[in-house]
Parts: sequence; structure tokens; C-alpha cells
Amino acid sequence: MSEFLFEIGVEEIPAFDVYDIANQLKKIFESFLKENRINYGELKVFYTPRRFAIFIKGLSDFQETWETEITGPPARVCFDSEGKPTKALLGFLESRNLKVEDIYVEETPKGKYVKARVKEGGKAVKDLIAQFLPDILSKVKVRKSMRWNGSIRFLRPVRWILCLYGNEIMDVEIAGIKASRKTYGNRVKGNLPLEVKCPSDYLEVLRENYVYADPEERRSIILEKIERVCSEKGLKWQEDLELLDEVLNLVEYPGVIIGSFPERYLDLPEPVIITAMKQHQRYFAVRKADGKLANYFITAINNTEDCEAEIRPNHEKVLKARLEDAEFYMHEDLKVPLEDRIEELKKVVFLEGVGTVYDKVLRIEKLCEFLVPYFDDVDKELLFGAVKLCKVDLTTLMIKDGKEFTKLGGIIGMEYALRQGKDEKLSRIIFDHILPRFPGDELPQTIEGAIISVADKVDTLMAFLKVGAEISASQDPYGLRRTLYSIFELVKEKKLRFNFIQLLEKAALELGVSKEKLREFLNWAWTRLESYLEEKEGIRYDIVDCVVYANKGDIWDVIQRARVLNNYYIENKKEFEEVVIGQKRANNILSGVENLPPADESLFEKDEERNLHKVLRESEPLVKKALEEERYEEALRVLRNLKPYIDVFFDKVFVMVDDEKIRNNRLALLQELRECFRYYGDFSKIVVSSN
Repeated sequence: MSEFLFEIGVEEIPAFDVYDIANQLKKIFESFLKENRINYGELKVFYTPRRFAIFIKGLSDFQETWETEITGPPARVCFDSEGKPTKALLGFLESRNLKVEDIYVEETPKGKYVKARVKEGGKAVKDLIAQFLPDILSKVKVRKSMRWNGSIRFLRPVRWILCLYGNEIMDVEIAGIKASRKTYGNRVKGNLPLEVKCPSDYLEVLRENYVYADPEERRSIILEKIERVCSEKGLKWQEDLELLDEVLNLVEYPGVIIGSFPERYLDLPEPVIITAMKQHQRYFAVRKADGKLANYFITAINNTEDCEAEIRPNHEKVLKARLEDAEFYMHEDLKVPLEDRIEELKKVVFLEGVGTVYDKVLRIEKLCEFLVPYFDDVDKELLFGAVKLCKVDLTTLMIKDGKEFTKLGGIIGMEYALRQGKDEKLSRIIFDHILPRFPGDELPQTIEGAIISVADKVDTLMAFLKVGAEISASQDPYGLRRTLYSIFELVKEKKLRFNFIQLLEKAALELGVSKEKLREFLNWAWTRLESYLEEKEGIRYDIVDCVVYANKGDIWDVIQRARVLNNYYIENKKEFEEVVIGQKRANNILSGVENLPPADESLFEKDEERNLHKVLRESEPLVKKALEEERYEEALRVLRNLKPYIDVFFDKVFVMVDDEKIRNNRLALLQELRECFRYYGDFSKIVVSSN
């Protein structure tokens, strides 16, 4: 058993690419080891913005050996009339380094063939790795590569290669650079060349030179230092794990310092201050004990804290400049009433080919007019007042010129509305209309904001459809899947009941989207709902497909039916599958049969027909009533109670008899059975196991 260490040293990689590249390298090595049947104990990946390393413990020095059966030429061409080997057989033996006594003849579906069992594997792992490594960069997929040293392509130039098998340097060359036992320390601490004698020394050698290559160790130290500097001042950092993940990949040494900014900037809206810190500078916000934002920030530095006195003033200066800009934007913006900005929306293009943001607001207004009758206790005056103002912050200096503040649309609208003395609920609706912005985001507090949010998002979907955006299960360059998921989230969590299909039709009509495109979109939307519920709640895709059949456009109703049916599957899989099989059987028998008249009781010949017909007549109104009253468990219970009657019918009654009247009457009975289940969903769409 040996230890193996491989490190690629590069120029600084952007933080958002570091983890992806490291994860790819880990998977590439794991696949290589698995494919070559190489045993090992533990594989770890270490990374910083300047290096990626693979460390393997307990690595076998030789791959496994195994036996493989190989097939040669047909037996009839391998031996002559005297039973001696022909040229065809001798060629096969030579190519596989075999002897005549190693082969045997075996009968196959294609006739008799010469075969042999050969031992494979057992090669030196060191040699296999040496063959594997030179092309490793070509296996890493990066969003944008650069070329250097002729034909070498990677995200950034490679500056050194360290590769040790045990204590020995491997004879490997990558990107024109020969491997050695040399690595480098922290760039800002002299970038000193360092020698690693053996793989297990790697982390400690780097630590002694201000590089913490283990990302989990870096994270732990950064968090510990953040807590400590906050505790010293009686503060608490605003936890931001997404920012922490990014900061983690910006530094090699986990230095942490705290800085401050003038208190007067606390008059700015909190989201503006936090965005100024986070978006450009990657600073963490800090709060006082009472929860109010403090005039401090925390930042990670790729240096030791004894340099704080020299480093901190520069960070404070940069942040102060950004907050000063924001203060200027706000003061200038507040001179203009929000209502006076409505006309300015005519100059802001929403999407080339579908008009301006002003046009979009008019469309949102029409969609809201469609939605409002579905809901009780809606303040129409506030809702439509908010619609008119919901996008005006796009004309403000803060959004137009603020660069890092461009993503604060809706937030700035709410803040400015409050500062201009607008109704508090109206202001909140303006903010609510952008929610949710991403998975896990907060949801609207007001029903008015939720309605505008749905209308806005539906209009966006149809607008992109109008300009020819491609609908794909894998690609989502315009964020359409995220937008659709936001609608699902709103419906599910806020219990929004409306006709989704009719809303889409209205939005499509406003934008001139063809019926064919809308039909394609709807199919895609229902498929995405299947994926959404499978991801969020573990509901089987085919169960969603089943209940979508019975739906008339109410997404919330689809979700509830799917939940109940999925619970039935979980609680009693055997019975569930038997019910489904019965429906599939009925559906198969009815294939090509449509619009039969109701079953005629006088034509029934067997008690099993009469009993099934009787219980169906009793059950159908119960199912319909339960569904109308949203008692989904009860509707499903009634359908489940039909199972014994269905089972005995199929056991005792042959449907496809010669007598046409009897046959059609039995088909009509099955049609009534299928339609009773279809009030809930099309159970024939559910997949059942074959065993």
C-alpha cells in the first residue's frame, strides 16, 4: 500500500469555479480507479484559488487481476481437414499471446466459435497513473478556457505540477511542465518554493507557509475567527453561508478582520448597505445585540491579522465610497415622487420584441383583473395601485447606475414608497411582487403581492415564449424553469386557487403567442410540475401525471391529489399496485372503444356484473362530492373500496364474448368504471413494478 499526492498549481481561479473544478477532479480520479480496478483506502481533494490536490491513502501498488472470456474466429475456419490450426487461428493466438492448448470450442447462437479465458489486470498502479495523468486537464470541463503553451487549454495557466507516489517523484509531464516535489507558499507571504518529501507531509508544509489547502479546515477557522471578533465587540454576524462558500475560495490563508463605516450611512435601506458589502466587496454584515444593523463589517483576508492596521483602512475606504454613491442616489431619487416615474417606464425596454416595462405593467394589470375574482379579502385599490408602481424603481439612479444595486428591484420600490409616506401595506405589496426570487426565498406576506407576483411571472414566461426562447429539460439560460417553480411554490405554500391554463391563455393572447407554442409550453409546464413535486416532496412523477389528467387548471388541486395518492402508495404499496393494475387492464380492454351508451342492467348475465354496476352507481356521486369539497382522502377511500368488486369481476367475467350486445354492455360497464376513477386521475398512467 502506498500514498499518492498530485497537485496542480495555477494562477488564481475565480471563486465560483474553484469548487466545481475540484469536484470534477475528484470524480475523474474516482472513475479512473474504479475502471482500472485499483483498490484504495481514502481519497481526498484539497483546493484553494491557486491549487488543486488529490491525496490518496492506502493505494494498492497493483491493480486487481481478473479472468475474461474472449471469442475468436468461427471454429470452422480455425482447423483444416486434418485438424491442424489454420492461419486464422494462428493469427488469433499470436494477437492474444495464447497457445493452442489455451483455447476451446463452444456452441453459441451463431454457431461454434473458438474461445479462451485470459487473465487480465495486475499492472503496476504507478505505471497506470503515469499513463493517465498527462491528459487530465482535457477531462475537466470549464465554462471558459484560455490557451497557452501552444495547444494547452484551461481556465487559467498551470504554473507547477507536484506528483509523488510514495516518496518518489513520478515521471509525468502536464501542460509542458514536468512534475516535481515542489509546491509554493502563500503568494502575499513571499510565494516561497517548498519541497514536499512525502504525501502525508503536504498539508503541514503548506500550513507552515500560510496556506490551508483543506477547505473544511479553512471554513472552520474563518467561522471561529468571525465569532471571536464579533464577541469582542458584542456583535453578531449576519449568517450568510452562500457568501461564506465564496469567501472560502477567495483566500488561501483564513485571516479575518473587522472594519467600520460612518454611522450616518445606517440611514440607507438595510438591503442597500448589505448589498454594497456583499455584492462587490464580499464583506459580511454585522448586527448589534438588539438585531439592528451595526456600522461594522467583517472580511476574510489572504494574510495574517498582524497586517490588519495596514489592510483595514483600504477596505473601509472602498466601502465608504460605495455607500457614499448609494447615499447620493437615494437623495436624488427621493426628489421624484414614484407616480411621476410611471411614464419613464416607456423608455425602459423589457425584452426586445415584446415592448417596454410600461407595456409589461399594462399586461400585468390585465392578468390581475383576471385573477382577483378568484380570491376573497383582496384590497383592489391597493393592488392596482401597487401594480402601477411595482416597476418604477427601475427608473431610479440606484437601480440604473448603481451596478451592484441592480438586483434590488422591488426592494428599492418598497423603501422609497415608505420614505415618501406611502401606505405601509402598499409599500409591502411592491416588495412582495418580486417574491420568491430563488429557491428557499421568503414568500409574499400579502395576498395582493402574491397575485401580482403570479401575474408578473406568467407574463415573463409568455414574453420569452413569444421571442422564441427554447424550452428544454436540461438548459435554462433565461431562468424560465426557476420562474415556473416560483409559481408552483406560491401556489403550494400560499394556497392560491386559480385556473392556471386560462391565465396562460390570457397572457398568450396579450402577447400574440400561438396556440401551438402555448400547447408545447403547457406540456413542458406539467412535466416540470412532476419534477418539482418529486424534488420537493418525493412524490412520484407518474402519480403527478395521473392526477394532471383530471385537472382543469388548478395547480393547488393537482398538488393535493398527488400528495394523497402518493401517501396511499407509501402506506400500502401492494394494494396500490393492484388497484392500478385493474385500471390498466380496463384501459387496455377499452383501447379504441369510445362513447358507448350507459350499461344496460337487463343485459347483465352474472352477479359480478350486477354487483360492480350497483356499487359504481353508489360510489360515483360520493367521489364527485368528496372531490368538490376537497376531501381527497375520502374520495380515494371510496375508490379503494371498489377493488374487491373489480377483482372478482375480472376473475369471473369474460368481457370479449362473441355476443355483440353482451360484449358492448360489458365494455360500457368498464367505461363507467374507468370514468369513475378518472374523476380523481388517470390511473393507467401510473407505472407498476413488473415482479
